[in-house]
Amino acid sequence: MRGRDVNNVVWLRPPPDDDPPEKPCLVLSEDRWWEGTLVWEPARRQDGLWWATVTYEKRGELVTEVRSQHDIRAR
Repeated sequence: MRGRDVNNVVWLRPPPDDDPPEKPCLVLSEDRWWEGTLVWEPARRQDGLWWATVTYEKRGELVTEVRSQHDIRAR
């Protein structure tokens, strides 16, 4: 469970070069968690947060957005 613990910073870090960049995740939108995938940016931004491009299906529509670590959880 170590890699999926939402409090574990390891899950937030981008994968090493030999790991696939896309990871399963949950995305918070409209007070609900939606299943999706993410690709982390290579480094934290100046605000100190990790950001990722997330893709998830919401009400039958495929949505792609950039979200911070606060709106993303391990799945």
